[in-house]
Amino acid sequence: MKAVALVSMLGTLLASAGCRPEAEPPLVKSAELGVFFGGQIQQRSEIPLQHDTSKQTQGFRLRFSRPLTHPVLVRWEVDMPGAGRRVRDAEGRRGYGRLVKLAEANARAGLEVFDQAIPFAAQDSPGTWNVRVHVDDVLALDRSLWVYDPVRRRRDERDEQARVDAERTADLLPAKRK
Repeated sequence: MKAVALVSMLGTLLASAGCRPEAEPPLVKSAELGVFFGGQIQQRSEIPLQHDTSKQTQGFRLRFSRPLTHPVLVRWEVDMPGAGRRVRDAEGRRGYGRLVKLAEANARAGLEVFDQAIPFAAQDSPGTWNVRVHVDDVLALDRSLWVYDPVRRRRDERDEQARVDAERTADLLPAKRK
């Protein structure tokens, strides 16, 4: 009798160990940050500071693991360089302050993909930008990217090329005798 009870209890334990309820998949399957292009999002580590949205639209895309059964709150914060006067940090180093833009929207029920554009404003500065996105208070995206001034970059590239050309030309010319 004891052997039958022991085998029965052992069988119940083994069966219950293998019958765990499946954990529910996370609400957000994937999150991307970059430039919207042709229905896709190009994830980049650098993007130009382009104010004309007809030339470039940047933002983030959330893909949900299943269509939403109810509206969810999507909150995002964009931490960017400030353009104001220089300030000191806690360690006494001087630098420009940081600005943080906060926004939110509701992703409606039935959505599988949520796209949000983050347009550049005229007063925005180039530098390292950090974007954090929360879906129902769960962190879905935390990425940084380098935003650069395309005019300054082209000028710097031309100046560097001119410097390299001048060095090469100097190497080709015969040395002056004294």
